[in-house]
Amino acid sequence: MKLKDKIAVVSGTTGGMGALAARTFCENGATVIGVDLDPELGAKLEAELQGDGHAFTFVRVDVTRRADILALADHVRDNHGRLDVLYNNAGVVLGKHVLDTTEEEWDRVHDVVSKGTFLMMRELVPLMGEGGSVVNVASAGGLAGMDGMAAYCSAKASVVLLTKTAAIDLAPGIRVNAICPGAIDTQMPRNFVATMPEEMGKAVWDELARGHLTGRFGRPEEVVSVGLFLASDASSFMTGAAVVVDGGWTAK
Repeated sequence: MKLKDKIAVVSGTTGGMGALAARTFCENGATVIGVDLDPELGAKLEAELQGDGHAFTFVRVDVTRRADILALADHVRDNHGRLDVLYNNAGVVLGKHVLDTTEEEWDRVHDVVSKGTFLMMRELVPLMGEGGSVVNVASAGGLAGMDGMAAYCSAKASVVLLTKTAAIDLAPGIRVNAICPGAIDTQMPRNFVATMPEEMGKAVWDELARGHLTGRFGRPEEVVSVGLFLASDASSFMTGAAVVVDGGWTAK
């Protein structure tokens, strides 16, 4: 029960890693408010977790809209009075050559990944007291360039530096850390390669797997377990860190 009696917000909660993070935090004693765009998927997750006896509520939030996040802050304040853990997991992926990326695509990726992380911190951190923990899900792609991923890598790089700067601004009472996963076997990368011709998609998938020293994709639980550690008091001497969970991708 590493998060016993903690109040946590998890964004991107209807995706693979977000849903697992919400469940893991609940199983470790937290009351979790999950946020995402799809109310149908959110209601389904809420029913599943509440049916298992967990304290979980879904709230529809577009992390690119400050008004939505202000309403979320009101919900947390009115129902719980405080926030202990903020797990910024919402994200989108775009695979395009830098010269083929449109302005609208660039803005969309940066709005969700970079601006969304900033806005969630800006409006929710004031609900935190001493010992609060912010965990931002960045990427190994925020530490090293990748072919055809200019918008994604640059947005995730901004999350890494936002994390480090916010850790300075919010010290000593609130800790801010980032996780930098490699390629994780969730629906998001599967949807990504599904947009390609079959043979090309298979080649990209295999190349992604081989890019890790472990020779395989990561599993969602291998990332979420690190997120749980950073969210909990077990990591009380860690702040401003970008913890790499990438199967050795960036070691090469």
